[in-house]
Amino acid sequence: MTPPRIAAAAGLALSLLLCGSALAQVEGRNEVSIHQTKPVDLTPVDSQANLVEELIVNARLPGPAWWKVSDADTTVYVMGMPAFVPDKLDFDDSVLRRRLDGANVLIIGQQPEFRILSLLALIPGRGKPFLMDRPMRETLPPDLRARLERQLAAQKKPLNEFDDLKPALAGFMIAEGRGGNVTMTLDELTKRIRSLAKDKDLKSAPRIKKLDDYDLIGLVKSLSEAPPPLQELCLDAGLRQAENGLASVRETADQWARGQVREVVSADRGFQRCLASTPWIARQFKDGQDDAVEAIATALKKPGKAVAIIELRSLLSRDGVLDRLRAKGFTVTPPE
Repeated sequence: MTPPRIAAAAGLALSLLLCGSALAQVEGRNEVSIHQTKPVDLTPVDSQANLVEELIVNARLPGPAWWKVSDADTTVYVMGMPAFVPDKLDFDDSVLRRRLDGANVLIIGQQPEFRILSLLALIPGRGKPFLMDRPMRETLPPDLRARLERQLAAQKKPLNEFDDLKPALAGFMIAEGRGGNVTMTLDELTKRIRSLAKDKDLKSAPRIKKLDDYDLIGLVKSLSEAPPPLQELCLDAGLRQAENGLASVRETADQWARGQVREVVSADRGFQRCLASTPWIARQFKDGQDDAVEAIATALKKPGKAVAIIELRSLLSRDGVLDRLRAKGFTVTPPE
């Protein structure tokens, strides 16, 4: 494995979950197939494909949108977090500050876990699961190969640049190649929220509860072992993210900052579509939803108010966080 490929495999571990989701299904495709292979329906795996329509409401208050979960004596204010944002994103935090002030707890939902030892485990000798035994482009349907070659040409790379890699990794690298010097990460955003929760201007600061993170190594391994139809879907997702360009990432982030929920969830999901369609990763997403439901239900046992920050699509999906809390008998109110 040449050094650039080694770096790519290691970078994938950190970047896949920090990249990811501008939000909508692959248009007109519920099935993905390859030559001489029976189409495989991947929609049932993607637990984030279908959203609860009545919860998709644009906000009228300044800043990002909020939902409320309440019982007789407690309200948990829930802000939907974008799945990925540019490295610099500003938003009106006046509502967030007001709701943090006097809250019993601030719940921060599932995020990537950065473990340097886990990343090192992917380097020399362990990148083999991402290698192909024949040129990758020869395994692709004509339309997908043509799109890949157009993107490689646009990025001024040779057409055989990724021929020794599996499509999932190639899809990631194609998407990342159009990212310029913008870092896709939620780290700065959550740091800002934590900082606000500890601000001395708050009369009463909340306790901070951070939910368990993704298993990064398991995620990377599951992608390397994905069957060919899913490998193709991941390449398609990466190409779509590149084809949409960085401008669409910024636009979606700005829409989130203005509380434009409908616009955010109708945008293309990019590489997040690949992640949510991978069975092992989908289970990770579900575990994160389970933890969020339990944490919010626990917060509702203490009179007063609490704040939760949960990834937007996980929040709004059918059988997602808000849908399950509503099924438990709590009142769920969309943005006002």
